[in-house]
Amino acid sequence: MRITIESKAKPCPGVLRALAMAEDTLRRGEKLIAAGELIHNSREIKRLKDLGLQMIPEEKFLDDKTPINVTDTRFLVRAHGEAELIIHKAKERGMKIDDATCPIVHHSHDLILTHVHEGWGIILVGRKDHAEVRGLIPVMENRGTVISSIEEAEAFQGKDKSLLLAQTTISPKLFHNIGKILSQKVPDLKIVDTTCRFIRTRQIDIQAFAEEQDVVLVLGGKQSSNCKLLYETARAINAQTYRVESPNDIDWSWFQNGVKVGITGGASTPKWQMEELRSVLENHTEIENNPQGLKYRKGGTFLCRMFKKTARKK
Repeated sequence: MRITIESKAKPCPGVLRALAMAEDTLRRGEKLIAAGELIHNSREIKRLKDLGLQMIPEEKFLDDKTPINVTDTRFLVRAHGEAELIIHKAKERGMKIDDATCPIVHHSHDLILTHVHEGWGIILVGRKDHAEVRGLIPVMENRGTVISSIEEAEAFQGKDKSLLLAQTTISPKLFHNIGKILSQKVPDLKIVDTTCRFIRTRQIDIQAFAEEQDVVLVLGGKQSSNCKLLYETARAINAQTYRVESPNDIDWSWFQNGVKVGITGGASTPKWQMEELRSVLENHTEIENNPQGLKYRKGGTFLCRMFKKTARKK
């Protein structure tokens, strides 16, 4: 069995930046809190918790009855961004703010704010329960609508002068198709494609990679939108594509007829997890490897590596 990790599989720049900011703060010995999961990767979340990161669900963070020790504590705004209400609550509690919001999400925020002030309606294509969307909804004030599917687009009642934009991690194909439908229903529709370029490029990469493999494993968090998108894109090319969150999800029957096995990951999947999965496949055994330090700095570049213990010669 030949096992290949897709060369272009890596966390997106926004995730790397958020992780680096969290690690820097924690390794300085400072307290750090986030409202909800920092990224959609349960194993990375566990690693960060082990380093000291506190993650409090949004509703509890907003509740004044929730006991939070905020002495010398920093609040980390996640890569998806946060609702202004949450940031305001963090400041109200006396916490210092570390803003790890992805620049693309910031751009969407500014677009919405500008168009709302100019009297435009806002149509956002995305998942209503997604952290990014929940953060953008208040900016739309009472002029916004969230559309999650083709069916919702077809049922939408047209309005004059509307801006259409996207949750950054939504399927570019879905956004394009909804745009085509709404352009026939809304007389004055301005379309701005705010889907993430990294995600769009990864979709193209994964198609070529999936064609070359007998079996494809897409590694990433179960709640990750972009990981689901990569999985669906790869599976459309290669029916023997499977989604896993850890080596424990492996079904060895998948490889009975597979000679070439490809491993790839979502925008929140670090390199060490893909390396770990390859090691498990090569050795056909379960391995517990949860490194405490994944980020080295060199010339301002963040590198993710898997650390392997080597026996010392006596």
